[in-house]
Amino acid sequence: MELTDQEKCENLMKLYNESEGKIKADAMVNRAYVDKVSEQTINEKVNAQMNSIKTGIYNINPKFKEGSKNYEATKKIVSETLSNYEQALIDLSGFYDGKIEQLILRKVELEASLVSAILNDEYLNQNIAKKNMQKENDKVKKSVKDNIRAVLEKIKNRRNSNSEVDPKMIANLLDQQEVAIELDEQLSNNIEKTVKDKNDNKDFMSKVEREISLIDDEIERINERKKNSIYDAMEVGGKELTPNIKKPRIFGRITRFFASRFNTAKVVESTIIVPLNERIEAFKNNELSSMKG
Repeated sequence: MELTDQEKCENLMKLYNESEGKIKADAMVNRAYVDKVSEQTINEKVNAQMNSIKTGIYNINPKFKEGSKNYEATKKIVSETLSNYEQALIDLSGFYDGKIEQLILRKVELEASLVSAILNDEYLNQNIAKKNMQKENDKVKKSVKDNIRAVLEKIKNRRNSNSEVDPKMIANLLDQQEVAIELDEQLSNNIEKTVKDKNDNKDFMSKVEREISLIDDEIERINERKKNSIYDAMEVGGKELTPNIKKPRIFGRITRFFASRFNTAKVVESTIIVPLNERIEAFKNNELSSMKG
């Protein structure tokens, strides 16, 4: 049983609503992936910096551990510094994630347009088929053909009987034929217009698909730039991420001697924590400020 136009429209709307839900779900998955990349990269960077601090403290005084004098105070300072360090990285990630968020929103708009275009393509296909069928089964054209056949038969019979052909009959026949030709042209024009609409719709779909592909590529590039920027942030010397991103200076015997004789906590603060805090502040005031404009 052939579906009515209303039923076809209802089916297309149902497909659109289902596709709209899928688009929103895909957008959430993309955003979750972006957040996961940020979180993993920041955690990797913070853990590496923490290992670097531990290595530095060990190089200053291998015996400085829980129970040592001023250990808890040093632990607190290290924790606060790492939190500040992490927040700077979160702000850096947020700059890139904001750009990606805009791309994801644009992609959602494009995918919604693409779904509409795909459904429109199906509608136009059905419309073309329907109009072709109308043209083939046009009642006026069939009626005219039947009339022409009947008139020709009458003309043939009258010629055989040597009777005159009625001019009005011929004129009426020509009028009917003219109407049929005009209707046929209208149907042909309607079909051509629908075919043109379908081709235009196809071009639109191709453009949208290309833009979506470009957005996917750009999201990947920004994610990669984000990761590299996080790895490079607040580094000195080598840029490669290692278990000890910022390797502290190697303390000689004299430094170890004074650290063990005086206050290890102060040496740790002045040689490790203060320089790290200075790098964090410099990063916030320079790179982050210029990014935010």
